[in-house]
Amino acid sequence: MKQSSENSRKKGAVQSIERAFDILELLSRDPQGFTLTEISNRLDLHKSTVHRLLAGLLGRHYVEKAPRTNCYRLGLGFVHMSGMYLNRIELKTEAEYYMRELANLLGQVVFLAIRKDGEVVYIDKIEKFDSTHRFAIIGMRRPFHCTAIGKALLFDEPEDSLQRILEGEERVKRTEKTVTEVPELLSLIRKYRDQGYSLDDEEWEYNTSCVAAPIYDYRNKVIAAISTAWSPHQTRYSMDELGSLVRQTALKISARLGYDTDEVEIVAV
Repeated sequence: MKQSSENSRKKGAVQSIERAFDILELLSRDPQGFTLTEISNRLDLHKSTVHRLLAGLLGRHYVEKAPRTNCYRLGLGFVHMSGMYLNRIELKTEAEYYMRELANLLGQVVFLAIRKDGEVVYIDKIEKFDSTHRFAIIGMRRPFHCTAIGKALLFDEPEDSLQRILEGEERVKRTEKTVTEVPELLSLIRKYRDQGYSLDDEEWEYNTSCVAAPIYDYRNKVIAAISTAWSPHQTRYSMDELGSLVRQTALKISARLGYDTDEVEIVAV
C-alpha cells in the first residue's frame, strides 16, 4: 500500500511538471500573455490547477502578472536563466562535435567560417583523421561570390544590403565557372536560400566542389557557416545528398546556439 501511494505521488509530481511546461510554452507564444481563464480554456485545465501552478512560477519569477490586464506572461527569471546559458555558448565548442560527426560520415574535410571585415574568415577545420595541418586554415580569407560558404553567410541579408555587399566585392573570375555578375549572383543566392544550402562547383578552383549551409543563433541571425569540399569522384554522395547532410549538421549546431527549429533532434554533447 505504501509503495502504491509513493508511485501515485511521483506520477502526480511528473504531471504537475508537464502542466507547468504546457503553461510556459503557451505564454511564450504571445508577449501580451493570457488571463487565467484563457490559459485554463486553451490547455483544458481546471482553473484551480492553473492558479496553483502559476503561483509557483510567479514565486520564482518565471511568470509575471500584468496588473492592468491581469494577463500572465513570461517573467525575468527566463532572462536570467537564458543569459547564463548564452554566456557559456562558444561557437567552435558547440560546432566541433557535429562537424566531426559529419567529417566521419563523409570521409571529407568540414570547414567552419564567419564573416569579418567584408570577407569569409575560416576559424576551424575538422577531418576524419586528425591532421597536423588542422590549424593552418584558421584566419584564411575568401570572397563571398565564388565560395559556397561565402554565399551561405549571406542568406539572411535583405536584398538591398546583399546587392551592396556583392557590388562592393572585386569579384575576380578565378575559373570559367566563376559567376561574377551581380544579378546572377543574387538569383543564385535566392535559390540557395530557399533550398537551405549553397554550392560551389569549381568556382573557386578547378577540381574542387563545395557545399555549405548557414548556422543561426537564438536571434535567427546567420553568425557562421559550415561547408565540405571534395574532388570529382571522391565522394559516393550526390551534391543534393551532401547539401542535405551539411544543412542538417548546420541546423544541429544552430539549435545548440538557441535557434528555434524542430527539424532536428538535439542531444546533450
